Amino acid sequence: MMSILITLMTFLLFLSAVGTAAEPGSVLSVEYKHVKSGHTWKDAQEFCRKNFLDLATIYNQGHANNLYLLEYEAWIGLHRGTSNTWEWIDGGDYNIDWASNEESNDGEMCAVLGYHYYYYRKIYSRDCEMKSFAACQIITSSSTTITQKMMSWSEAKDHCMSISQKLATFTMDGMKLFSKHDFPIWIGLHRHDGSWKWSLGLKEDKYWNLGPSDNKDCVSITSATKSLAAENCQTLHPFICMNDNLILVKEEKSWEEAFEHCQGLGFNSNLRFNLLSVKPGDEHNYVVNRITEADTEEVWTGLRFLGDEWLWINGKDVLYTDLLQCPPLGSHCGAISKNDSSAVAARDCLERKNFLCYSY
Repeated sequence: MMSILITLMTFLLFLSAVGTAAEPGSVLSVEYKHVKSGHTWKDAQEFCRKNFLDLATIYNQGHANNLYLLEYEAWIGLHRGTSNTWEWIDGGDYNIDWASNEESNDGEMCAVLGYHYYYYRKIYSRDCEMKSFAACQIITSSSTTITQKMMSWSEAKDHCMSISQKLATFTMDGMKLFSKHDFPIWIGLHRHDGSWKWSLGLKEDKYWNLGPSDNKDCVSITSATKSLAAENCQTLHPFICMNDNLILVKEEKSWEEAFEHCQGLGFNSNLRFNLLSVKPGDEHNYVVNRITEADTEEVWTGLRFLGDEWLWINGKDVLYTDLLQCPPLGSHCGAISKNDSSAVAARDCLERKNFLCYSY
């Protein structure tokens, strides 16, 4: 009992410090990383899980439309020659715009043009075996096309020659000829145990309504039109990784113990941690997807009934409208279920559950 009282005092002091006035916005931070080199779906998944959280989950068309995916890289006819100096394959000496320090990168022997946004284009050095698009140019003109197939630099050179073209060569003004393209990018949706599921947590998709796969068991999104399509998982595509600021703690603790645990995570870093607050809608859906690997059916959040109202312990707005206005004695703590995409439930604070912390 003394431990619980001390924890509640800490909770009240925390509320006093941050203020209980409503604050707009979210504490959930989700970042997306567009990796421009070509990978199979499985290799892309392994890369994302090693360096980030997982391949990206995309919940609906509005979410997809908000992602900027137009950036790409394409092999050009520039490489290091036998003297280790940069040379154009047609022997030209063109003034170009290198990205910062890219010209001097040791060990990277081939070059790509990187297309960023609508007017920003730079030259980057890359490992010649990296898989990328190819910029093929008609030999007698400056007309350039970007291949949809991803290949190494030498494969790109051979491909352009096979269609009576060459890898693109150009002056700085010629860089303006490169424009946006609509190309496929791997995301985390794939066929698993007979249904379409997301790589993160293997939550079954409920929105996109993809049909039979015909042995095309992995899904891409197009960079410009933002449409989804099932494809052969062995195809090489760029991909999108995701990361967030959540920690799913798979230990069974009471609400007060979970609160103390999150608070204690930041002692050895510059970050601070707290139990998570959640907004209904897409954010709630994201959290439900995130907790599919929890060991308990429900997980604690930072929701607490105190006095005569529900409060997030970080002072954010409580936007859920279906919470009990007079919960039973003891059921004064909020939990989210792995199987409920819309609600936070009032639960006995002494129940033992996994929980979600967030960093800030």
